[in-house]
Amino acid sequence: MSKGFRTFCPEKNTWNTTLYFPTPDSFLNDWEQKIDATQQSYSALEPVERAKFLLAIQEELLLDEKQIQMKYCAESGLARSRFEMEFARVLHTIQLFASHIEAFQWQKRTEISEQHKSLLKKRIAIGPVLVMGSSNFPLAYSTIGGDSVAALAAGCCVVLKAHEMHLGTSTLVYQCILRAIEKCALPSTVFSHIVDNTYKWAQTFAQHPKIQAIGFTGSIRGGRALMDMAAGRRAPIPVFAEMGSVNPVVVDASIHPEKISEIAEKLAFSITNDAGQFCTKPGLILVHSSHQQLFEKTLLTHLATQTAVPMLHPDIFQKFEARKRAVLKVKGVSAKHAAHQQNGILGLWCLALTDLSTLIEHPSLREEVFGPFALLSPYDTNEDLQDLFTCLDGQLTLSLFTNETQTLHPSLLQFAQQKIGRVILNGVPTGVSVAEAMHHGGAYPASSDVRFTAVGPDSMLRFTKEICWQIHH
Repeated sequence: MSKGFRTFCPEKNTWNTTLYFPTPDSFLNDWEQKIDATQQSYSALEPVERAKFLLAIQEELLLDEKQIQMKYCAESGLARSRFEMEFARVLHTIQLFASHIEAFQWQKRTEISEQHKSLLKKRIAIGPVLVMGSSNFPLAYSTIGGDSVAALAAGCCVVLKAHEMHLGTSTLVYQCILRAIEKCALPSTVFSHIVDNTYKWAQTFAQHPKIQAIGFTGSIRGGRALMDMAAGRRAPIPVFAEMGSVNPVVVDASIHPEKISEIAEKLAFSITNDAGQFCTKPGLILVHSSHQQLFEKTLLTHLATQTAVPMLHPDIFQKFEARKRAVLKVKGVSAKHAAHQQNGILGLWCLALTDLSTLIEHPSLREEVFGPFALLSPYDTNEDLQDLFTCLDGQLTLSLFTNETQTLHPSLLQFAQQKIGRVILNGVPTGVSVAEAMHHGGAYPASSDVRFTAVGPDSMLRFTKEICWQIHH
């Protein structure tokens, strides 16, 4: 019998007292016996009934908001204001999907009269989905986060592998989902909550023949492992993984010097907000050489005013420190650091300085450092940037600060079209709106499938498939 494990309290730099135990092995047999019938009945529900189920979850979350907030803050170290933002985001996501699936065109029909036949194409649920709870969003990318809501909206049963560092939060949310299941008279297997602090249950379900897709938000290493497992199955399944990105920022020569301080202030906050633990955090800043000195000076000034906060848990902190050390060992890289003294797992900002030739020569400099870190380099021409863009991997975002928004240089446009999921003009990449027109993805390794978004109603399409009925008259 496992001795159990605990979550962490970043604010106090101690382990919480509640013990959690892995889901018992007996769960799998029970799930296997019920999942086929549950999936069949749930996917057969009319969209309006699935919408009612989602809204029932929303109602239950609101009833338990205070409890969830207390546990969320104790397990993540994130401020109450961050909880309120994330909780509101979850409620908005549920409401948006509930409305979307009622209005969505689930089937299309074509009459081919000369051949005396009709074609009826239906979009249906892909089947049970494994969702991996994310570390950096205890609500919005976790138990009833974007992947789970999208899968339920599509008509898919969900197996949620809770993140071990915010199990209390996840359990409270799961209890809300269970009450909604009971209220809507649905089978309990519509949503399963898996607890584990090892890879055992994730590997079991990733390779289980009844699981038909996987949703994941996390590291490239974790996403790649799931992709390889899914590809190695007798019948491979899709993995929709949102992974690593340095989210390059370009400040071009057309920007007026008076705007530099404003841009630097926005970027300083974007780099350090909640210890930089966002997949869209700007990690590579490319500034035209005419602005380099002023930009560096003002960015450091604004970074110095940011309040340091603890990182989410010791593992994230240790990996941040290790990646930072690896970057700073590279010849041709120097750094400026926060003046604060290290205390516990406090996320202290670091700005690394280098040049384009060093960036191009060393692949490790072009990889994500998850935390309050950015790398700054000057450039002279767009042609110089093109050499860097050629060796950069796929990215979630590209941010351009420019006065020439109507006439982007061809190298920038080509880079955006080939490797970028979202281009931001004169703004920072953090703050991903849950909206119809949002695309959150990018070429590998930003995500595993460039064609799909992980945010917004279109993310539901990941967990659907199409079947065509050809009817002869």
